[in-house]
Amino acid sequence: MKMNEINTTNDEDEGMRGCNMYMTTDRRLKPRIDCDYPAIIEGYGINGRKFNDNAKLTNLSASGLFMLTNRFIENGSKLSVMIVLSSSEIDLDAPKIATNGIVVRTEPQSNGMCGVAIKFYQYRFH
Repeated sequence: MKMNEINTTNDEDEGMRGCNMYMTTDRRLKPRIDCDYPAIIEGYGINGRKFNDNAKLTNLSASGLFMLTNRFIENGSKLSVMIVLSSSEIDLDAPKIATNGIVVRTEPQSNGMCGVAIKFYQYRFH
């Protein structure tokens, strides 16, 4: 896979520090940003019960995200994800993106976590 990488470690942009944006030759239409942002996810489990958990984003684009969570989430599930644009744990003063989306892929991870890809159908900045 060939990548054109753009380093975005500009000191003026605190929220993007340590992130790398890249475009690949795959079928994605929007560039992705590698990141390590905390998030809060909300949805309904297999049993129909509402849940609220912490997650960690690994990449973000204008059309979706990929995150790691301790919970298995089924493909097709609808989720709300509050992304905290901070490199530290949940910072109440940091800018946030509230998203709603649908799970389009899940990937079991070797560390026992679940990788979850979400396609957005709505988002807004806070």
